[in-house]
Amino acid sequence: MYTIETGDFTMHLEVVRVEILREHEETLPHVADTLALEFRNWARLQNPIIIEKNHIVLDGNHRTCVFKRLGFRFIPVCKIDYYSEHVGLRYWFRLIKGIGALKEFAGIVSEMGGRLEPVSRREALVAELETQPLATGVEIGGEFAVLRFPADLVHDGVSAYKTLERIQERLLQAGGELEYIPCRELIEKGMCNRAEETTIAIWTPHITKDMVVDAARRGKVFTPKATRHLITARPINVNVPVRWFREKVSEEEINARFAAFLRNKDVRRFGPGQVINGRYYGEEVFVFYDRKATGPDRP
Repeated sequence: MYTIETGDFTMHLEVVRVEILREHEETLPHVADTLALEFRNWARLQNPIIIEKNHIVLDGNHRTCVFKRLGFRFIPVCKIDYYSEHVGLRYWFRLIKGIGALKEFAGIVSEMGGRLEPVSRREALVAELETQPLATGVEIGGEFAVLRFPADLVHDGVSAYKTLERIQERLLQAGGELEYIPCRELIEKGMCNRAEETTIAIWTPHITKDMVVDAARRGKVFTPKATRHLITARPINVNVPVRWFREKVSEEEINARFAAFLRNKDVRRFGPGQVINGRYYGEEVFVFYDRKATGPDRP
């Protein structure tokens, strides 16, 4: 095992069997298919996936899915304490463009057994969702409402998102176009220039870490783009040979090899808000590079 510590946050880098990992979200087929093609040709795996102590995948569901599909035996991971204050849980809100009015949306909801309860303003919607995590918020044309379903349809986080996905499918069939946006963008900035009369903003259910862990333990998965895990730091550019993870060796042997591989590299620490190798990182990053090389692009 290779350990990185930053303040009171610890990251354990190791190799685990792919079969023991528990994805907590469904994958997007086109993303998984693209990754599968890439992994057939890639010589190295750049970044470890992020998991918690029960082997629930927090970041890297698509890579996990592809490793299982391609028959890999092992995968490198960064294991963290999920309940640490350094791990935040946020959500992806939805914008559905091309739907005319709240009344039209309410008709679809009613057909599916739900109801819309209008609220006076944005602040009231935020307050409702904070106290009722399985409810969904709706915003369109300056109007706000809370979307609720009976307990036989929505009784936990997974069923809440499954029901929301059914609504999305109906809206897309009606000609809508789907866009995912970070929740904070809508909460803090509002609709702004997105406030076309034909755009519905859906404020997704506020699931908790306990809901994620409970669902994964029971073998249930959320729909794609349910969670956004914000982690205070992460390791990148480990660049481990992919062929290692097909080999028929023991877990102890490959972990010893992996730890030695990492110890033979140097690590540079960069603060949040940097661009490294063409990608922006809002968190602190620990970048591995070969000692004989010049290292990654500096921010």
